[in-house]
This record gives sequence, C-alpha cells and structure tokens, in this order.
Amino acid sequence: MSWDLQSRGTRRLGLVAAMLITLAISATAGVAQTAADNPYSDELARMSPEERASKLASFLGLWCIGTKPFYMGLTKQGLGKGYAYWSITCAGGKSYMVQLFPDGQGLAVDCHVLKQQGQGRECYKTF
Repeated sequence: MSWDLQSRGTRRLGLVAAMLITLAISATAGVAQTAADNPYSDELARMSPEERASKLASFLGLWCIGTKPFYMGLTKQGLGKGYAYWSITCAGGKSYMVQLFPDGQGLAVDCHVLKQQGQGRECYKTF
C-alpha cells in the first residue's frame, strides 16, 4: 500500500477536537492492533524510525523535523474504533500526539495540551 500522509490533508485540533480524542482514547481496550483496524498505522509500524517520524511530522501543519516516534495504542471499540495514536517530537523539543484515522487522515494535538486536558492521558505512554 502506498500513501502520502501529507496529501491526505492536514487538520489542526481545537479544544473541542481534543475532547473528542479523549473520548476516543477512553473507549480503548488493550487488544493488539491489526491491519484491518487501521492499515495506515500498520504501515507506519513497518517503516524505519526515521521514515515514521517524517510521516507523523507531516500532520502537524508546521515546520518540524520529527524525532522519537512512539506508538501509543489503538481504539478497538466505540465512536473512535480504529483510531491509532502516535507521539512525535520535533527537533526543537516540542512534542505532539497524532490521532490517525483508518482512512489515513489525522489530527495533531500538543502534548502539553493533552496532559492538561486529557483526563490522565499523556504522550509517550501506551494505553
């Protein structure tokens, strides 16, 4: 499967979208990810860390050299079924969580905002 995250569209998160992420994460069960749940996340997992960081950084809508990509988990049920969550840090030190939809589009939220408003959720932690 060949795809380009940049061409799938970049959207920025507002406060309401951050709340939806929290809702989707809350519905997560501890079940292993499969390609049928989110083929784009599965493809990210097969990439080298450098390629993965570059693809994830493309969702931020700002200039970023991505470092330290980290798979947080996948929503297995409820409203956000199939949503995958990844953390990424930019070379300057700012970190983000990327919510990757099963259709290859995604949203990003600053890790600082997630920690403040994510009801105990944080970047770089599995769920």
